[in-house]
Amino acid sequence: LQFWIIVFCTVIEQCFRFVESQSNPATDPVLLWLTGGPGCSGLSALLTEWGPFMVNDDGATLRNNPYSWNTKASVLTLESPAGVGYSFATDNKLKTGDDQTASENWEALVAFFNEFPQYKNNSFYVTGESYGGVYVPMLMQTILDRQNQSFINIKGFAIGNGCVSQNEGTDALINFEYAHGMIDDSKWERIKSQCCHNDTDGCPFHSFNSLDTCSLFVQTTTTSAWESGINPYNMYDNCVNVPGTEVSTRYRLEYKYRTGKDLDISQLSTVPCMNETAVTVYLNRADVRKALGIPSTLGPWAICSDTISNTYDRQYGEMTSRVKNGLDKGLKGMIYSGDVDMACNFLMGQRFSRKLGYNEVQNKKHYIVDGQVGGYHTQYENLHFVTVRGAGHMVPTDKPSVAYHIIDAFLLNKSF
Repeated sequence: LQFWIIVFCTVIEQCFRFVESQSNPATDPVLLWLTGGPGCSGLSALLTEWGPFMVNDDGATLRNNPYSWNTKASVLTLESPAGVGYSFATDNKLKTGDDQTASENWEALVAFFNEFPQYKNNSFYVTGESYGGVYVPMLMQTILDRQNQSFINIKGFAIGNGCVSQNEGTDALINFEYAHGMIDDSKWERIKSQCCHNDTDGCPFHSFNSLDTCSLFVQTTTTSAWESGINPYNMYDNCVNVPGTEVSTRYRLEYKYRTGKDLDISQLSTVPCMNETAVTVYLNRADVRKALGIPSTLGPWAICSDTISNTYDRQYGEMTSRVKNGLDKGLKGMIYSGDVDMACNFLMGQRFSRKLGYNEVQNKKHYIVDGQVGGYHTQYENLHFVTVRGAGHMVPTDKPSVAYHIIDAFLLNKSF
């Protein structure tokens, strides 16, 4: 493999890792990747999801990834906001929120293109996953609003298992749990008649906030998704039984946001389900830190930051207006979802996409990857909604060939 990997840091020490396209970097698209959380590091995605090299389980060696997204595109990943991963704030002020993060990400992008002007004319796309469902539309809106200040050649966006609507997410999760056998049928029928006028598909579960039967059902059902011992990021994958709290950072942060409670591991049937040991060990090696230019005064890398997540101001729970604004201005978009993720499940993405109100120009249709059904594709004018069969929250990790297939089709206007 021949390509450049560039480390570039802004004045507030938000650090990019830029992986040059393996094909034609002079003309290939440039993607920005934003991992969610809020407060989780894009370096993890680079080394466990879509990058040219994957960390092996030993935490000491790497392997080539034949499905790297930089096969035909250059990819930036930004550790955002400042304080995440190896990025830091020079004034030590880490409290931030949606508006400030979008503004700082825009400033970081401007700094990057000023430093590397040879990429300014390349088509540019904002991508991300999870809370990237907020990061991506917020940054896209900021870019469009500030084009007179500094032009960025933005052409579109892609959001994977994105939390694009808090209310839709609550409503969809409850239907998702019932469809997957997690809610007793007699209770479901009772809730349907008492709370939903016999229409659970359109039931506004998110609006039940008094201490009655309906709201208690929503509370207990939502909490059970995170307390049952089922892996919420891939419900058909086993929970990884690794002791300690380092491996559960992302889970703990999301649990607290969803349930309003601190996670007590002793009360779970298993420990939290994500094993981040290998990438954590690798990124904290002295030789890796040196290669990445990490100051010796900076503490160890962690996949997510408790400090950022616990103080982050989630200002906006609904991304409809920002996504519509981008699409109405001619950008193309893709919302894709692994269909066995509970955290930001496919029903939310599907309903969100449909409710934007665009004409359906391609009815839901399966697509084939490696001789098998990869998932389903629906097109609403210049927006694609795509499911990935058997994938969880981190689609490129679970189904790397399918993830590459859909991002390649989207960027190059190929048939899905």
